[in-house]
Amino acid sequence: MALIFVLIDGVGLAPAGPQNPVARGLPQLARFLGVPLTDTLLIGTTGLLARPVDATLGVPGLPQSGSGHTAIYGGFNAAAANGRHQPSYPTIAMRAQLAQHNLLLAAQKQGARVAWTNAYLPGYPEAVAQRRLRHTAGTWAALQAGLTLRGIEDLLAGSALSWDVSQQLARTRPGATMLPEIAPEVAGARLVRLARTHDLVAFETYLPDLAGHNRIGISVADALALVDGLLAGVLQARAAEDTLVVTSDHGNSEDTTTRIHTRNAVPLLAFGPAAGAFVPVQAIDGIAPALLNALQGA
Repeated sequence: MALIFVLIDGVGLAPAGPQNPVARGLPQLARFLGVPLTDTLLIGTTGLLARPVDATLGVPGLPQSGSGHTAIYGGFNAAAANGRHQPSYPTIAMRAQLAQHNLLLAAQKQGARVAWTNAYLPGYPEAVAQRRLRHTAGTWAALQAGLTLRGIEDLLAGSALSWDVSQQLARTRPGATMLPEIAPEVAGARLVRLARTHDLVAFETYLPDLAGHNRIGISVADALALVDGLLAGVLQARAAEDTLVVTSDHGNSEDTTTRIHTRNAVPLLAFGPAAGAFVPVQAIDGIAPALLNALQGA
């Protein structure tokens, strides 16, 4: 049995309507669920859990990726510890706590074989060293677990995924023009192939959030279509004993009336035999403990 964990930045749950692209923009996922992703999402059957979970963590203001990702990978209330929601990247204090305990590191300590599947393009280490880029909480967690960051060779070999899923945006970057564009379902199938030799396979994409902020030149609808294909690819290819777990860090793309984040709940989806492990989760800081419990029960 393997757990495939996908973190999708910027997807909240809101009422269906013309201002909510999420409710209509994930048709393949909706077919697997039997319902669209809205604020009425609530499914709990054998092998399938789909419910809203809190992303505000009891802290005023709009949830942000720095504290949200840290809460998800670290399993603690990073926003409360920080005194406020932290944009984009983890603080020094958050990184210190993730260095002591994070999902990937803890899974390894339990004996799990862990794959961090995000790929990093040429120039990434230099950009971090020059402080032009910073590590996401997930990247930092992978490094603290001693995992080697995958690169362009892994993308070409089909053993890693680009954050933009299809490689369409990645291939416009220097040193990456040889990358082919791939169907999102193909990207999803890559995660399943990695699950054959790993117990925990993790991937994060920022497409809906960046599209919601109008920062990447593609529409929210197009970003959601890529996410929809990715998840459909996993669900179509996964083995019966595998469990796909999907969540987000905060709302954004579900409300076209604003380009900023929302305080909406975010989805927690679990497809597969380990779905029951996620019943107790009420907020995003409970996801890592549930994943670790599911691994122990494997």
